[in-house]
Amino acid sequence: MLKTLTVATAMMALAVPQIAHAQACVAEADLSDTIIYAMPSLVAAFDTKCGKSVPAASMTMLRSTQFLGKYTPLQAKSWPGAKRVLAGYAQSKASGAGSGNDIGALINSMPAETMRPFVDAMVQQEAAKAIPAKECGNIGRAITLLAPLPAENIGRLAGFLFSMTNVKNPAICKNGKS
Repeated sequence: MLKTLTVATAMMALAVPQIAHAQACVAEADLSDTIIYAMPSLVAAFDTKCGKSVPAASMTMLRSTQFLGKYTPLQAKSWPGAKRVLAGYAQSKASGAGSGNDIGALINSMPAETMRPFVDAMVQQEAAKAIPAKECGNIGRAITLLAPLPAENIGRLAGFLFSMTNVKNPAICKNGKS
């Protein structure tokens, strides 16, 4: 059961491994923030990739303000953690001496109003590419089962499951810090 729930949560968080892939580890709280921040983009990616292959009632529920309305107000609060994950990714992916710190500093210096639309589009595009078409039904079912939970619980559940199951991509830092 735990493995199934972990897979379902991981499928909702498809963009996180893309962003956190090369980091040694991420703080569980930052992963939770990233899930909360990215959920509207992840739903849009799921809609793009799977909207025609899952029950219409599921897509109506996911597109609803009742569902997305739980995440949108929390995005500003969750942005700092998501930004730390993004900056860590940029630092770890940059090649050349010192360039990683330069990119991380650039990301940290950019205002949220500038960064967020870019990040939202990137997450949506990467997640849509990463969703296996054959898994649309399972992902839709998992999202529908998790949808009644408060947004904060879904974010924390993802961080907890990644930590408890020793997911390596991204790994959760054992000391709670990235």
